Amino acid sequence: MQQVTRKTLGAGINLTCVTTPKFKRAVLRAMLVLPLGGEDAALRACLPQVLRRGTARLNDMQAFGTALDELYGARIEAAVRKEGENLCIGFLSDCIDEAYAPGADGLTAGVIGLLCDLLYNPYLQDGLFCAAYVEGERGNLIDRIAALKNDPRSWAPRRLNEIMCENEDYGKSALGTIEQAERITPETLYAAYRRALSEAQVELFYCGTMMPDEVEAHFMATPLAQPREGTLYQPHTVVQARPVGDVREVVEDAEVTQGKLSLGFRTGGASLTGGEPAAYWMFQTIYGGSTSAKLFLNVREKESLCYYASAQFVASKGLMIVGSGIENRNFEVARDEILHQLDLCRAGEITDAELESARKTLVNGWRTMLDDPLTLERYWMGQAAAGTLVSPEARIEQVADITREQVIAAAQSTALDTVFFMKGAAK
Repeated sequence: MQQVTRKTLGAGINLTCVTTPKFKRAVLRAMLVLPLGGEDAALRACLPQVLRRGTARLNDMQAFGTALDELYGARIEAAVRKEGENLCIGFLSDCIDEAYAPGADGLTAGVIGLLCDLLYNPYLQDGLFCAAYVEGERGNLIDRIAALKNDPRSWAPRRLNEIMCENEDYGKSALGTIEQAERITPETLYAAYRRALSEAQVELFYCGTMMPDEVEAHFMATPLAQPREGTLYQPHTVVQARPVGDVREVVEDAEVTQGKLSLGFRTGGASLTGGEPAAYWMFQTIYGGSTSAKLFLNVREKESLCYYASAQFVASKGLMIVGSGIENRNFEVARDEILHQLDLCRAGEITDAELESARKTLVNGWRTMLDDPLTLERYWMGQAAAGTLVSPEARIEQVADITREQVIAAAQSTALDTVFFMKGAAK
């Protein structure tokens, strides 16, 4: 059984502990939570990569790697994430749980010390980040941003989000823009680093056998829990329940062999912070969340209108995104059939078998999450960014009681906002 505790260690500093004997490896995280987008977007995306290159004590990757080897092969990786309308940057680590490694006393404290050094004791030259490190990671960031378009299946829904949420922070990328990245210098990056430390909410996490009070003591012994003054960022996401204006339809040519059709819907307010998210998960799963869903069985299998078709409930923002791969000639008929399957849900054409299949799919997904400490870390980061504390076990209990009427209501609350078609132009 997993015990989840969450405690505020200081102003804008929170620690979430998942205490369990289930895993042989412990997972730790130190993350700064900041607003998404803005002039510092690319700077903040670049920052963890530069910090990961070395600390004041371990000033290059070889020295840092040796230190990790001495901690029983622990791993620490830089992380840049988008959680709702919040940017999360920092470091994620996993290591052997010291309870399962004889002679490993102090391992957890050692990893926490390295996480702290990465954020608060970086390698500097003349009071700034190493110019060579900044130049290298600036180039890597530019390449990462440019490479987003290389996978049409993931780029199409990303582009849909940009269009649909162009007046909302959610439409912005966690990586910033190439133009922003090209302007990064040691001076601007160090200034952004100081701003981030002074403004961010700090989210700490531990999953392992150690008791929460002991984990807390380890973090409290480092600058990660040091008190800060001034105005600190409060994570939040604005959920727009309904579309504003008429449905938008955007077609863009792309050098792809297969057209990508994406539809963006507003959920009527269903999200991590409002409405009935459990009912909406049930509806989304029936509609397009599994291989027994209406989109898969009808649009893909029966009508052969697409190569794939699925729906995702973006609970952090209150959106549902349908993604599909189609032949260009099938654009209108595929779009109409996707919407027709939604109309069937609205009209109550949902069988007992569909209800129970969706329930099992969701329950199995959340139970699987309980078996992976890294997945649990990501789950609880999303909860922290949303300001909620609902466990996977609680989600399982919630969907167990969802009725057909609630699923129909969720479908009826769904409104089409934007249609985006990436039209294949390749010869």
